[in-house]
Amino acid sequence: MANRKLPRGGGTQVALSPELAIAAIGLFSVYADGESAEDVETEALGEMLSAIDLYEDYSEEDFSALGAEIANLINEEGIEAVVAQAIATARDEGIQEAAFMIAVIVIAADGEVPEEEQEYVNSLFQALGISENRANAIIDELFSEDEEAGEEEEDEE
Repeated sequence: MANRKLPRGGGTQVALSPELAIAAIGLFSVYADGESAEDVETEALGEMLSAIDLYEDYSEEDFSALGAEIANLINEEGIEAVVAQAIATARDEGIQEAAFMIAVIVIAADGEVPEEEQEYVNSLFQALGISENRANAIIDELFSEDEEAGEEEEDEE
């Protein structure tokens, strides 16, 4: 299966809330390698979304409804239109860094970041209007915390 490419824009415009936009980008990122979703990736997406203030009042039913709404939008408008609008909404709402963080965590959740996923990450930060320096800083922040936590666990043993 071919890896996912970010849409170039154009087409119909679907209105997305910030919650839908971040979730759509995260869901699209699950499939960035062009393969079926792995449990670890979908679990990472769920955990990351529930940790964001936008979703603080969401129940499991609310998350299910959000997923169903994204699926309906994709069926009606097409994946390209939904992702293009999700990126535009993230930029308009100033939530592009949150969307990027979720995408990166989801992509790295399986412990592998092959070349096609690296290319996706590069095209995503550009599409979201994040500079390369800032994108690298976000990635460093996300994974230096993981490494520090791992080192602390090793020290305790």
